Amino acid sequence: MNSVAMQVVDTPEKFHPAAEEAAQALTSLLRELAAMENKSFAQYTRLCKKGQVIEFKDGVRREFTDIQDWKEEMKRRFAALLDPHCTQKLIAQRRDCLHAQHFPSTFNCLNTGCTLTVTMKSAGKAAVQLIPDEGSVPFDLSDPDVRYLVDDMKSGGHGAQCYGHFQKFRFVLKLEADGWKLDEVSSDSLHGDRWRRDWGF
Repeated sequence: MNSVAMQVVDTPEKFHPAAEEAAQALTSLLRELAAMENKSFAQYTRLCKKGQVIEFKDGVRREFTDIQDWKEEMKRRFAALLDPHCTQKLIAQRRDCLHAQHFPSTFNCLNTGCTLTVTMKSAGKAAVQLIPDEGSVPFDLSDPDVRYLVDDMKSGGHGAQCYGHFQKFRFVLKLEADGWKLDEVSSDSLHGDRWRRDWGF
């Protein structure tokens, strides 16, 4: 079953294929970001509870025992993921790149249920709204890090700060020579009407 309902609105017919291409590129990036955020939050939980995190990346063992060192490394990793998909304007405006502020990831809804509404009125620029389905937060238990965090919640560990799941986002994408790039990101509460710039991208 497809967890993403895509709608192309207020868009000339000739732009529909490009609008869908922009939305698919965004969906792929945000799914990767969601997995990385959930993994990062799981690592943070382990670091807080056990005082260390050990990982093997590209055959290299790495150990973290200091939370601040770990946060700086996470900032670098999130920037490395996002930078190739952002315009230089958006990168220059970035204030920080520390994601995974809560669990589950804000973009977990791409795996559990959401609507993408795409508008493209001119060539090379698309606007996409991401709106999660309402109701209780459905955890994606196929992800081992999500299972770990859900079990941790049940045993009295970190609570799931589910308010983040019920945010909606608005993305402006520009078509550049090497593909669609994020040019502006805004967010709001699910039923709000006051969009605020997201400076974390």
